[in-house]
Amino acid sequence: MSNPFAPHGLDHISVSQLNLWAAAPGIYVMERLLGHRAPVGAAAHRGTAVEAGVIAGLMGASLKEAIDTANAVFTERTALSSDPRRDKERDSLAGMVERGIELLGPWGKPDRTQVRKEWRMDGIAVPVLGFTDAEYDAHGLIIDLKTSHALPLTIRTSHARQVASYIGAGSNMSGGVAYVTSKKSALYQLENASAHVAALTRMAHSLQNFLAISTDPHELASLITVDTDSFYLADPRARQHAFEVFGV
Repeated sequence: MSNPFAPHGLDHISVSQLNLWAAAPGIYVMERLLGHRAPVGAAAHRGTAVEAGVIAGLMGASLKEAIDTANAVFTERTALSSDPRRDKERDSLAGMVERGIELLGPWGKPDRTQVRKEWRMDGIAVPVLGFTDAEYDAHGLIIDLKTSHALPLTIRTSHARQVASYIGAGSNMSGGVAYVTSKKSALYQLENASAHVAALTRMAHSLQNFLAISTDPHELASLITVDTDSFYLADPRARQHAFEVFGV
């Protein structure tokens, strides 16, 4: 099988990359192929920090220790951040960690955390890689933990795809998404994994077919454009990158 990913320096893909490709192909090309990436926002670091704190709590740390873990991770990740939302995100950490431990604590200590999953899709030259947040053998459940300032009523499609990818990777467990805000939490079990697996497979083939057009990322960029009102371009640096690449 030819490998259209290789000339672009890609030895794997992820669900987040496929979600980006589906939502904003121009941003994918700009960030992943040309390397023009804006700094990660404080909200993304909030998610990483809360996850670290919740897992610490589930593995036996006290609530204070778990919150301290989250704060330490957030401080390290945002040390050089100029995101004006940094303080707001920091203020939400303690509540989110507490809600997460309350939600998942009754399930007991996870059997495994941060498990690497590799999914070999039929006809795709590179694997799809991902990492589960927590796995519970007794319940046959893989959990992904997500943070938000507003509690979703159902699993968001992008998150459902992430959990479905673990099943695509060969897991015989079911999947669920745990959402936490600073005040509320909810756990939703994924019920239509096969549909999301099929969608991810189509998305991966779409990306592979696009990359096969050319080994030159600038030529690929010339075939598409970006929505200048997209939230992906909210950061002034990202907006400047888009102008430099696409001229819009």
